Amino acid sequence: MRPIYAKTLTNFEGRIFEIREEDPFSAEYHFHNECQLTLTSNSTGQKYIADQFENCEADELILIGPGLPHRWYSKKTDHAKTPFLSLFFDPEAISSLSESLFDSTELHEFFIRSRQGMSFYGPTKHKLKKLLRKMLCASDIQKTAYLFESLTILVVTEEYRLLSNIPYLIRPAKNEGETIDSVYKYVFENFEKDISLDEAAHLANLTKPAFCRFFKARTQKTFSRFVNEIRVNEACRLLRLNENQIAHIAYACGFNSLPNFNKFFKSIKGITPSDYKTKLFT
Repeated sequence: MRPIYAKTLTNFEGRIFEIREEDPFSAEYHFHNECQLTLTSNSTGQKYIADQFENCEADELILIGPGLPHRWYSKKTDHAKTPFLSLFFDPEAISSLSESLFDSTELHEFFIRSRQGMSFYGPTKHKLKKLLRKMLCASDIQKTAYLFESLTILVVTEEYRLLSNIPYLIRPAKNEGETIDSVYKYVFENFEKDISLDEAAHLANLTKPAFCRFFKARTQKTFSRFVNEIRVNEACRLLRLNENQIAHIAYACGFNSLPNFNKFFKSIKGITPSDYKTKLFT
């Protein structure tokens, strides 16, 4: 499903980067030409990056590459009180500048990797977190120094996992992003109830068969698979809290029976809910 195109450096004409605090939950499903390095707060919710849907955890460090569609969702009413810290930088401008200064082969390879999305961990995440927080309040010249120090770490680190199965490079498409965002929003806000294919197709202004073909062609998954992924990810979050029985969690996440829950959970996570919970607390 095509996202909308967003301009991230609109108010900073001529600059190649900008760092700011923001509420990511207020944005629609979108993409942009800049890289976005985001440090999440303690807000809870879900993130949809390209073809992957995951829980949004506190203190994550996520890199969104150019052209990579993404969206953070949250039902929490207080999420705006805990903004994320995001660094946006223009890969083409940085590459052009770097080519006149040094061999930028590694930098170019990093920008290619970034189009799949990256999640950082370990000492790499710790170093980058410190740099982002310093950068937020620094002078312009010091911010620039911190930017290239951050890029040095990003280019050479091996402490990351890729978020998307394939690289993305999306071009703008009129109104389509708003349409599919309404479908995603409908599912996310109602996954614990019966999800209506009729309603999803209506939101997309398509017949049911056309909607199913369209959704599968653009996301490489069926609509029902997408719904079950959202439900299973919420189940994982509840299992980590260890507050309820597995059967209660299954029904709370929209599954109509425990056998169905077990089947879809194992299909998506490769492990049963009980084994998942056992691994969490042993």
